[in-house]
Amino acid sequence: MPFDFRRFDIYRKVPKDLTQPTYTGAIISICCCLFILFLFLSELTGFITTEVVNELYVDDPDKDSGGKIDVSLNISLPNLHCELVGLDIQDEMGRHEVGHIDNSMKIPLNNGAGCRFEGQFSINKEVGWQPDVRVPVFW
Repeated sequence: MPFDFRRFDIYRKVPKDLTQPTYTGAIISICCCLFILFLFLSELTGFITTEVVNELYVDDPDKDSGGKIDVSLNISLPNLHCELVGLDIQDEMGRHEVGHIDNSMKIPLNNGAGCRFEGQFSINKEVGWQPDVRVPVFW
């Protein structure tokens, strides 16, 4: 008595005489396909779109640093030439430096098509204050 493995088949063939297409089944199938297409396209557009956020929040673990926060930047901009990259520093105490160049380097990337910006500076801290550090980009 040989063992028949075919009884474990969960995808059994349905005889032709038991299947018949209906308008209701066709409408449900079309609606499901449209819904799947909608979900796919909405996820694809969410994946492709980019959002640029221009904020920097700094936590101050050292409360006795003398009113200054040390900031180090290392930003790679693969599609921006180095001559267009600059650093502006502004804080709530009234300091506003345009084109800060002390302790900063611009390193060309991708044969000059991109730029890596590295810089270090100190900014004033104040209770409840968030620094406003911007890297301006000109197109």
